[in-house]
Amino acid sequence: MRISACIATATLALAVTASSSFAQWASKPTTPADYNFVFQAAYGGWGEVMAGQLAPQRSTNPAVRDVASMMVTDHTQANQELASLAMARGITPPNAPDPGRMGAITILQPMTGLPFDIAYLQEQTADHVVGIALFQSEAQSSLDPELRAYAQKYLPVIQRHYQTLSALMTSMAAAR
Repeated sequence: MRISACIATATLALAVTASSSFAQWASKPTTPADYNFVFQAAYGGWGEVMAGQLAPQRSTNPAVRDVASMMVTDHTQANQELASLAMARGITPPNAPDPGRMGAITILQPMTGLPFDIAYLQEQTADHVVGIALFQSEAQSSLDPELRAYAQKYLPVIQRHYQTLSALMTSMAAAR
């Protein structure tokens, strides 16, 4: 009986928190699409940072470590700017990757050397394809001028990351 009471209390607390968060968000001039963008961009940005932080210990390739360092630097800056924009709109953005990206990071953690490099570059390339689509959509259609400007600012960065990752994958494949 006591466990079910705890579960009911926890469920009620979550429902109140969720409705309070939604009410806070709903009172701001942010559209559901912009709200979704904030969450998806934050999840992706945190995934890039956490995956990139593995490379110094796991990769034996200086080029992969350099790319990972660039990812950590650029996405940390983008995450900080996005958090400020979100908070100004009453949105508390995620401060960690979503479960899917955490799963990819968990898979990368035990790898080292060439297997790490290949898996890391493949995961990052795929994630940047998703990021490009997300940022392109926000840059073109957001009704929020600050979020639209943010997406326009970082879209070229994400596109450059994708090009760098693709070129590195191609050069590594040619060297094998």
